[in-house]
Amino acid sequence: MKPNVFLQALSSRVSDHCPLFIAAHESVRKFRGFKFEAFWPRLPGYHEVVAQTWNKPVHIYNPYLRLHTKLQRTSKALKQWARSLIGNNKVLLCAEKMLIGIFDVVQEFRQLSDQEIALKHDLKVRFLAMTAVEKLRAKQQSRLTYIKASEASSKLFYLQANGRRRKNFIQSINDGTITHFSHPDKMEAVHKHFSQHFGHPSPRTSTLNWDVLQLPSKDLSHLEDAFTEEEVVAVISDIAADKAPGPDGYIGVFFKRSWQVIKDDIMGVLNYFHQQHSQHLIQLNKAHMVLLPKREDAQMLADFRPISLTHSIAKLI
Repeated sequence: MKPNVFLQALSSRVSDHCPLFIAAHESVRKFRGFKFEAFWPRLPGYHEVVAQTWNKPVHIYNPYLRLHTKLQRTSKALKQWARSLIGNNKVLLCAEKMLIGIFDVVQEFRQLSDQEIALKHDLKVRFLAMTAVEKLRAKQQSRLTYIKASEASSKLFYLQANGRRRKNFIQSINDGTITHFSHPDKMEAVHKHFSQHFGHPSPRTSTLNWDVLQLPSKDLSHLEDAFTEEEVVAVISDIAADKAPGPDGYIGVFFKRSWQVIKDDIMGVLNYFHQQHSQHLIQLNKAHMVLLPKREDAQMLADFRPISLTHSIAKLI
């Protein structure tokens, strides 16, 4: 297989044979940003890392920039902490498995020493822990939130995650005249198509006469009340723990488990927003636009629907 050629088996439908899709394929840059892993709060040292990093002094007055800076600092600290605590889990799993196998072979020829028995026991404990980590990661990638990791095999999660990845991968896009295969061409076609739909609206030529409609009036003054901590805690408790993250990389479980540490800065941002300040709000009001196919053989741009993976703070507001 050529390195720049893409080959994939398409759906067989009702036939016993499946067509093959082949096209020149340019490498697509993988996302290297921060992604919060749902099992981190269960690990020893998590709360200490978050508290220590979050409470470092930040000499910024604007609450939006202040929170943005703290989220970035915490994400870097959590990545370093997880890398030092877990490491390359898949490589270590293979090494642990090989070592346990070597001890099993040696045990067939001679009696293991006390130190070797203790080491083999420790290897098995670590192997189980590393397997649990891979299972939790696979569960988070699969988006099967209604199944507990302890009640299903990791193979189920991997099948679901790989199936979603194959289904959502856009091999080609037709803009109505040309079919695009390269990643830059697909990006340009998508941007041009949706810019025409999400642009500025045309000016209205007519409006509604509310007095003629004679609708009953409602007292909506409570909608302008300031945010309370009880309201925010109630919203955070309702947020899904491990939904797909937005540009900041954080998911609901972070806010649930670290609320006591981060609540002052979150409430500061919400109160600042209530006072109708917008300077630097863009740092917390970003989103990833993702295209999902609406049909099995989606090729035209109209066959895809865009969804928005919003920044956690914008979603909270």
